[in-house]
Amino acid sequence: MCVILPFARQRFTPMDLVAWTAILSDRRRRGLWQRTERFSNRERDWILVWLPSLAEPSLRLERDSQGVYRLSYFDGQAWFQFRQGPDILDCLAQMEPTPPLTAIVRKVE
Repeated sequence: MCVILPFARQRFTPMDLVAWTAILSDRRRRGLWQRTERFSNRERDWILVWLPSLAEPSLRLERDSQGVYRLSYFDGQAWFQFRQGPDILDCLAQMEPTPPLTAIVRKVE
């Protein structure tokens, strides 16, 4: 007999953690992130990220009881959310800084 246990919506899924580990290992290898810690309660599951030489965590990735993912940063005084979506990739896909826009110059003939 097989027993199926429902997965808690507020928890990161195993595939979420695979995606997170790939990002984490790359950032650590490049020296961009110092350490991470994971916390969970009945309302959410979250991972805090410390940047090098900072005493407080700077990034927070979380999944809430509705299954929504959020990515926030800490400016030293408060947390500010800057990404949100129904999939972890909505938050992690664009974590790299985007290159500055360059002006397009057209010659007048």
